[in-house]
Amino acid sequence: MEVLMSKLFHLMGAFALLQTLIPPALRQYIDRGLSMLWERLFRCGNSYMEIQVDEKAAGNHGLNELYRQVGVYVGSLRSVLNTQARLKAYRWVDAAAISFSLHDNESIDDSFDGVHVSWTHSVTEKENVGNNPYCGDSAQRSFTLRFLKRDRESILPAYLDHVSKVSADIERKSSQRFLYTNDYANWEEAPFSHPSTFDSLALDSGMAERIKADLDTFSNGKAFYHRNGRAWKRGYLLYGPPGTGKSSLIAAIANYMQFDVYDLELTKVSDNAELKSLLIQTSAKSVIVVEDIDCSVKLSNRDEADEDSKEGTDSQQSSKLTLSGLLNFVDGLWSCCGEERIFIFTTNFKERIDPALLRPGRMDMHILLSYCTFHAFKKMANNYLGIQDHPKFLELQESMTKSSVQVTPAAIAEILIRNQDSPDVALSEVLAAFRTHVDIVDDENIPTKHVDPTVGDERASKVSHRKSKAPYLGRIMPFLCRKSKHED
Repeated sequence: MEVLMSKLFHLMGAFALLQTLIPPALRQYIDRGLSMLWERLFRCGNSYMEIQVDEKAAGNHGLNELYRQVGVYVGSLRSVLNTQARLKAYRWVDAAAISFSLHDNESIDDSFDGVHVSWTHSVTEKENVGNNPYCGDSAQRSFTLRFLKRDRESILPAYLDHVSKVSADIERKSSQRFLYTNDYANWEEAPFSHPSTFDSLALDSGMAERIKADLDTFSNGKAFYHRNGRAWKRGYLLYGPPGTGKSSLIAAIANYMQFDVYDLELTKVSDNAELKSLLIQTSAKSVIVVEDIDCSVKLSNRDEADEDSKEGTDSQQSSKLTLSGLLNFVDGLWSCCGEERIFIFTTNFKERIDPALLRPGRMDMHILLSYCTFHAFKKMANNYLGIQDHPKFLELQESMTKSSVQVTPAAIAEILIRNQDSPDVALSEVLAAFRTHVDIVDDENIPTKHVDPTVGDERASKVSHRKSKAPYLGRIMPFLCRKSKHED
């Protein structure tokens, strides 16, 4: 008996020593193999559940979208992949990053809401294929999800939905995005690589945060929109003088959301039916842009239909694309043919737009982009000159606040770009643009009108407009400065 116990202790010691010598990855592989063998021998006591996700579904007649999504998701588990001894690496066309995937017949662990799961990528040869050239690929690929039966309610379907969502986000961020423009009834595409972001934009204080918060709410609002019977879309109106950054803001929104951009040129749209056809061709997760909506085409107003019908042939041709057709494009039944889309209209003169286009549900948020403020200038100075403070900032703030001269962010950006290596010279030129005349304005006497959907300083715009009408002395730089000519 003592000899038997001694041999048992020696065997246990040798087994413990062997475990310390085996690499963790190999030990995990052996443990998993022994566990699978045990389960096959004693299936009645199996406490695990498995779900197989085949590469092809429905009798090999179609690809399984979930299989591709699982592959993308598993490849994103970088911290876990770092423990793998073998990986596959690849790079998609036009993709910046290298992607990784599991090697054939190997497994990887994951967790979801505290529940442990594992994925195994299986590749097996099909039977009775031989050298038949009509059978195509002879390999059968699948992912197998394995978890404890007691966790079934936590995993199904929440975990698989999580895998699909993460995969879609990864693919959208890593894939090439496109800028589309309409050539009459069709869209032409070009790679979209505009570098504008909210970090590079010079906006008034808090505006970038408000816009991003609205975009985040929209992006996460699928269930909310459906529960309230609303189409999952959002409308923005960007208005203000030329050179205030409307196009750059559109690019920043597209980059922030990782959406494609459809630049709709209304002058190339023949009639309402063609406009509807273009809308149907747009994809989900896209930004649909109509720039200079007030002057791109002359839309026939519904109230002016009788008057237009009495005019000549030219008026009849121009009325083929009607205001009613544009309203249906933005907010009609056909606007619901695709989801998660953003409509953006731009204009230099908000008052020229038909009120029917401006109501909530069509243009949900009105964003005023006006002349450069000191807060916006500080952001530009940081971006272009690399400075956050300067002795001339106080003087410049006073001049920008009190001067009747208004300068667009585009004009100031040109000064800063031209003098990017000389901050002192750049600030001196900016000061020269605002020093022409100082006129103190009594802000309290300026009437205000609150517009709920408007993002931007509406009152500041009125002050700016009044100051631009004040007489001033001295010389100005006409290629840099401009006076406001419109009412916001």
